[in-house]
Amino acid sequence: MSDLQRIADLQRQKLELGALIRDADADGDIVGKLNFGARLEMVADELAALKARDAKVGEVAVLFDGAPVSGTSAIDASFAAQALTHFQRVITCLFASNLRGQLASRGKIRGSSLAGLNIRELATGSFGFILEEKDARQSSAIKTPIRESLEEAAALFEEFTQENDDNFLIEVDEIDPRVFLALAKFFRHLEKNYATLKTNFPDKLYSFDHAGIERAFKRISATHVKIEPVLWTGTLVGLSPIKRTFDFKRDGGDEILSGKFSHQVSQDYLERIENDNGITLGDRFDAKIEIGTIRKPDGTISVTYTVIDLSESASGRM
Repeated sequence: MSDLQRIADLQRQKLELGALIRDADADGDIVGKLNFGARLEMVADELAALKARDAKVGEVAVLFDGAPVSGTSAIDASFAAQALTHFQRVITCLFASNLRGQLASRGKIRGSSLAGLNIRELATGSFGFILEEKDARQSSAIKTPIRESLEEAAALFEEFTQENDDNFLIEVDEIDPRVFLALAKFFRHLEKNYATLKTNFPDKLYSFDHAGIERAFKRISATHVKIEPVLWTGTLVGLSPIKRTFDFKRDGGDEILSGKFSHQVSQDYLERIENDNGITLGDRFDAKIEIGTIRKPDGTISVTYTVIDLSESASGRM
């Protein structure tokens, strides 16, 4: 039994034991009350320990309802396979984005195997699946990157399905364009199949009804995302390896562009500082940059710049 299922089972036992204790007290059954109380204490201790451990590792119950689901007994296989594929894609994009800064627009995501989830067992309540990261049985003192990605995915689901359009327009500015595309495919699949969604963690339950799924789908349909890779040569006028940000002045242009750069660029920069061969601001560089453009439903446009690769230009300092 997975931790999530065991937690649900222990929570049910707590409720049942609480009712038995109240009945024993009402009947004056002192022995029964003591026995039920001792059992309740054991259940509470195990539940607290499981919640503390499971709050750190990547495990989530993903449950579906609606047209593809027959009660709690069956789910359309084609729908489930595609839904889990899209869900996994969201987690993989978030995992890679958090690890390396924003993502390349094409090709296989590096480290995608590290973000892979296993189906551990079926989830009870509607019809769904317990998904967990590899080596999830091992304890962790802090939240694993996959656990953080799972929680971030659930938070993004809330943002897309929320009723307040103004808040959505603000929050979409912070979404990585490639993560947005992965979310778009997931919500399109749910809406097209008239399905609803629940994502359950030990400490928090998320529920997204048909109205919320439909709102997310409409927002996605009215939002246009474009990712354009470019190769620019120019002057590096600012760089923060800790914040993973850069300031770059392109040759022939007056505007200074600011954005993020990938984890690997940051690591290269830090290594060069340690070797007393740091990057000198004011030097010229060839930069592979991705321009991410998000046109929101209200017509406003959000543009992001991400450095994927940075190398000193052969022409050197201007």
